[in-house]
Amino acid sequence: MAVTEKHEHALTQRALDTLAKWGKDPNIDGGENIAFSLVREGAPSDAFIGMGDCTPFTPHGKRGVLHGQPSASTGAPVAYFVIPALAQVPFTFSFDLNKGEVSLSGTFPGLPPTLTFTVEYIREFQGNDGKNLLFHSEETSDNAGYVIALQLVAGS
Repeated sequence: MAVTEKHEHALTQRALDTLAKWGKDPNIDGGENIAFSLVREGAPSDAFIGMGDCTPFTPHGKRGVLHGQPSASTGAPVAYFVIPALAQVPFTFSFDLNKGEVSLSGTFPGLPPTLTFTVEYIREFQGNDGKNLLFHSEETSDNAGYVIALQLVAGS
């Protein structure tokens, strides 16, 4: 059955509601915290993998905002660039669950210091370490493609 744009939007909104629920209480369903991993694909030299803990939550509007841990904290966001040589780049992360928009800020090699993208839901799945929500980018500030997974770590 073909999924309509309206149905995709409804699934995305439901997934954002789930993330807000996790943010308000990361201990829900046996969870401990919320982690994220993302991949950016543009030209080969500016592709990267990023990850971190985004448990800090600010209630705001209907849902709220997930934030990456502060720098020098366990789980602070870091991006790994692999071309031309492996480089680790710390960055800030926020996910506005009201807008469905992710914002990354850092000293990214060859890229603007702030990158943003809106998300579209792909699927939910149970991994070895918890519940996961998977999204792809819909609109981006840099004409790249993003895939982001958020995990309720150790959630049953």
